[in-house]
Amino acid sequence: MFKVIAVDSNQVKLEFVGKDGEVFTFDTYEAAESFMREVKAKDTLPERYRVLVKKID
Repeated sequence: MFKVIAVDSNQVKLEFVGKDGEVFTFDTYEAAESFMREVKAKDTLPERYRVLVKKID
């Protein structure tokens, strides 16, 4: 499983959650990477954040 997070220079981490409050998780790296590209394309996060795919258990 994978999730997409955003991290700033102070190591503050943001997780992406749905309207129900659950963290978005993805079964494949490719699905998470696709979501990450969508997030980056929307350009809504401040520039100081890096968006990454993180493997979770």
